[in-house]
Amino acid sequence: MRQFVTFYLGGDRYAIDILLSKEIGKIHDLTPVPEAPTYIVGLMNLRGQILTVVNLQCFLEQNSETMFEEKKLIILKTESELKNRRILTDVESMVKDPLAIIVDKMGDILNVEPEEILPPPSHLTGAKREFVSGVIQLEHQLIIVLEINQLVRRCLQVETTVK
Repeated sequence: MRQFVTFYLGGDRYAIDILLSKEIGKIHDLTPVPEAPTYIVGLMNLRGQILTVVNLQCFLEQNSETMFEEKKLIILKTESELKNRRILTDVESMVKDPLAIIVDKMGDILNVEPEEILPPPSHLTGAKREFVSGVIQLEHQLIIVLEINQLVRRCLQVETTVK
């Protein structure tokens, strides 16, 4: 059985593996980063730890109507946190520094058997195809499972080419 944390972006419901998330937080006191890529919203100090705050919607080709004050953050575990807990073997794709993703609102925690995760629909194109690892059908709603490792890899590639 796998656990996923779910959240909403726009009108869509997404999920990421709960093992990759560290905590849920609120957005406060964002400091813009001059000349940063559009997906970097800014930096935030959380209990003495500096987080880079990323807007997933830039990668998923979405727009949101929700005001920043109403949004939440999912703070991801860093490479060293994942390595220490032996959660992932491919930790090189995770960030070394703390990273948080902005979501419109939080959903709940899902317990899902691996066979309940369907492959991504073949009609997905572009960025959505790259970042979607599967779909969970829950009653009358589909939940898009994000490949957060791929998204982090893309962030790192873009940062490298920008510098």
